[in-house]
Amino acid sequence: MRLTYLFTLVLAIHTFLPAQSTLRILNFQGDNGFQHDSKDEALQMIKLLGIVNDWEVMTTADIGVFTESRLKNFDVLVFNNNCGTDGPIFNKEAAQALQTYIRKGGGFVGIHCAGAIWKEEEGFQEWYAGLIGTTLIAHPEVQPATLDVENGSHPATAHLPSRWDMKDEWHIFSSNPRNKVNVLISLDESTYTADNGLKMGGDHPFTWYHYYDGGRSFFTSLGHAEYTYKDANFQKMIEAGIKWAGKRSAEPRVFPDYGLLLDLDADHGVKAVEGDRVVRWTNQVLGSRAKDFEPHDYGLRLRKPGSGRPLLKRACADLNGHNAIAFEEDELINQEEDAFDFLLRGSGYTWITVIKPYPTADPDGKTEFGLYRLKDVNSFMGNLRNGGRYEGLWGCFDDDLTIWCGSRSGVTFGRFDENNPKLSGPQLDPNQFYIIAARMGAGIGTVEIELFVDTPMAVAQIEYPVSQTANPSKLAIGTERDATNHPGSESFDGEIARFIIYERPLADRELEEVMKYLKKTYGLEQR
Repeated sequence: MRLTYLFTLVLAIHTFLPAQSTLRILNFQGDNGFQHDSKDEALQMIKLLGIVNDWEVMTTADIGVFTESRLKNFDVLVFNNNCGTDGPIFNKEAAQALQTYIRKGGGFVGIHCAGAIWKEEEGFQEWYAGLIGTTLIAHPEVQPATLDVENGSHPATAHLPSRWDMKDEWHIFSSNPRNKVNVLISLDESTYTADNGLKMGGDHPFTWYHYYDGGRSFFTSLGHAEYTYKDANFQKMIEAGIKWAGKRSAEPRVFPDYGLLLDLDADHGVKAVEGDRVVRWTNQVLGSRAKDFEPHDYGLRLRKPGSGRPLLKRACADLNGHNAIAFEEDELINQEEDAFDFLLRGSGYTWITVIKPYPTADPDGKTEFGLYRLKDVNSFMGNLRNGGRYEGLWGCFDDDLTIWCGSRSGVTFGRFDENNPKLSGPQLDPNQFYIIAARMGAGIGTVEIELFVDTPMAVAQIEYPVSQTANPSKLAIGTERDATNHPGSESFDGEIARFIIYERPLADRELEEVMKYLKKTYGLEQR
């Protein structure tokens, strides 16, 4: 009877929705601890979401599936209300397989007691708590309460009311995850009662997502009782969380959106103040951790207030009437320290930009801030870490406008060596728009980085050894990193109309599709 009820309810939700492309889901409930009465409903919910979405779902409690060769066959691992409160679930081999799967870009969804896996080997336990975002440690009696939807633009919450009344088990956590994750839903602590110590002090995240160690993790602490898994809002939230973790964006686009992480479009999301000086450029990918790019108002701003902010150029004739943002010793920074780290650790990437270089400023001269420019490093983007071995990715011009790019692993120090290669392409003409792209392969061994100019045929390629310990910094547009110690010295002079990053290497056909779209949109088809 319960199965019939849930099946009918889920079908009612999806009757008029188009079929989604196939995802491969591991519906996992291996545990070692408290047994919820809702375990069967939890398993059936994922199975039935698989039926209506045409997903391939494997349901098991067998830890034997956790091998590197078997896990690579799944797009998303769902830890489905499985507790580990009495003893370990994972042996050493299974723990290593899970970590490798995530580090290679795998997707993870944790439901309720998946956050209460406590007894694993010490190093893995710490890593797993990071995957969840925290650890569930205690709760008051099951009772009604009200949840606040903090981010209604994410596909997992777009269908929810701003205030969502539920009856559940209101866990407190070992630490507040807010500074490490992207909170979607929080718990209004004034709406439930508890003894001292069973609240989080007024800030109580309850559902969130984040990018972690190369992969994607979505977690909700909801899911204690059978009726939760029969709730239409809950079902849709989990469905969207699985799609997000499986790199299936819910936002329709005219070019591939699978794995799209960043889309900075000068026609949208630009906030400019007096004189059309840009103070914010907002990512157009909903749910992405990297949202706003802003000037840091450091250095030259102290001597010349308002400088350092790029200029919004509207309705450009050489862009088919589209906007561009002009940089001249300017930069825009995203303040999420780790939003793009995983690109270098195994997921690979593709970045694509519509860009016009100006003639390079005098390389022997000084910046407006009074610093000397660095020869042949005129960067239009980068997230190299300040100090240490400067790991990160970057895109640059030499002083003669030879285009080049690269990734830096941080294994060795040195501007260019086998761990930090410089991939050079052709010399470009000044004051002309180009479509530039770079692609780094996925994997944890040696991969290839390729550079493209105006066509999906690589103009240069080089091998690159991936380091899983690479730790880049904040992504900057207009310079090679958050250049607080040398503003303007390694910056790009020119215009950017579009800047896109995928968290995977696009296939040749996909890259061709994106370039074709950009050429048509910006009127660049004749070149």
